[in-house]
Amino acid sequence: MQKAAYLFLSVFFIVIFATGAFAQTADTTAPKMDTTAIKAFNSGLDKMQKSDYKGALTDFETALAASKDYRIYYQMAVAEVKLGNNDAAIKDYQDAIKAKPNFDASYNDLGNVYYSMGNYKDAIDSFQKFLEKSKNESINEGVKFNLALSYTALATSAEKAKNNKLAIVDLKKAVSFNNYDIAYLNLARLYFVSNQFKNSISAAQDAIKYKKNIGIGGPYYYMGIAYSKLKDLKKAKECLLKAKEDPTYAKFAQTVLDGMK
Repeated sequence: MQKAAYLFLSVFFIVIFATGAFAQTADTTAPKMDTTAIKAFNSGLDKMQKSDYKGALTDFETALAASKDYRIYYQMAVAEVKLGNNDAAIKDYQDAIKAKPNFDASYNDLGNVYYSMGNYKDAIDSFQKFLEKSKNESINEGVKFNLALSYTALATSAEKAKNNKLAIVDLKKAVSFNNYDIAYLNLARLYFVSNQFKNSISAAQDAIKYKKNIGIGGPYYYMGIAYSKLKDLKKAKECLLKAKEDPTYAKFAQTVLDGMK
């Protein structure tokens, strides 16, 4: 069979990255701000609701001059993110953490900023610190999804650097946090490239089991070509015929089927 029969498609996807939406004013354990800080802080919050982020920052800076409160730093960071000032946001989140190390929201949102900048290792570190601090299981699940996204992105970087072994390690970490179908699909592809055909089939089956973002063609395509390498032509044909139902993979599946005749 010609080598061209085993073309591997890049997976393009758009995801909504999970963010922390945490109330900042209901912390009864925090020290009270003085009157000046409270007035400016509340004014800043009001401007945030009106999308006046520059005006909000001015109010938060006034509040901060009167009280070095973690809630002020946090809201400043949120405003900086809205304005696209990621470096300033990082500093403000870090200051919020210094002011209150156990405030978990800062770690999650800091991770989001790092992720948006392509700094996946720092994003992972921040998300993991969030999980160490948080006791809210419902929010924890969202942050675990963030970790899966980050490790999947890290794997893409490793693959571009021609380090498939490291990419597989990162993808395995991704699915340890969340049954992320795209990570499983990429695992199926990389396992095949690495001649780990049984692992490729297993990963493709998981991609099907947890399918949310992908089409059906990819997993069946990689299962089909993996079965063909294992000389199980009956299963290979069954999977490739299913892959043909997906227009993205139809041509490639047919090429492999033609080579099996």
